Amino acid sequence: GATGAQGTQGPAGAQGAQGTQGPAGATGAQGATGPSGTPLPVTIAAIGNSNPQTISPGTNIQFNQVFELNNLIFNDTSDTLTILETGVYDISFSASTTFPGSSPFGFGISFNGQPPTRNFSTNVIGSAVSFSTIVTLTAGTTISVQPTVNTISIPNTGDTTATLSVFRIY
Repeated sequence: GATGAQGTQGPAGAQGAQGTQGPAGATGAQGATGPSGTPLPVTIAAIGNSNPQTISPGTNIQFNQVFELNNLIFNDTSDTLTILETGVYDISFSASTTFPGSSPFGFGISFNGQPPTRNFSTNVIGSAVSFSTIVTLTAGTTISVQPTVNTISIPNTGDTTATLSVFRIY
């Protein structure tokens, strides 16, 4: 006899297992280079002193030499450096000393004319001393160096006897 009519479609079967992952596609083209960042201006001061001086605590050490000065202001009347750009700075100081009194003696960095907060002291009399610190400073901050303990004499040697260096690192 004749073939009968097609029956209704049955329900869908269960989903099969996932197949294996195919190979990775080709690497895409490299993107364009981004814009250059803003360069950080070189900010440095290197000042010194070649004159003898005797300095009491609370008095700024005098500087009469400018070796390098870029993006900072040096006031030779108040013996201060003024920060023009907010950032992180490395501050270094060294001096050859004689000492009219008793040890210990020390130096410190004064910010904005306040008593020094970054200090170095020693019991060594009549030799070179040095220290450095890293500190975050805001624009407008002034920096000076002062004795922190006892009066200090810086001798006349004919050479530079005290130096202050400030360098912006970030």
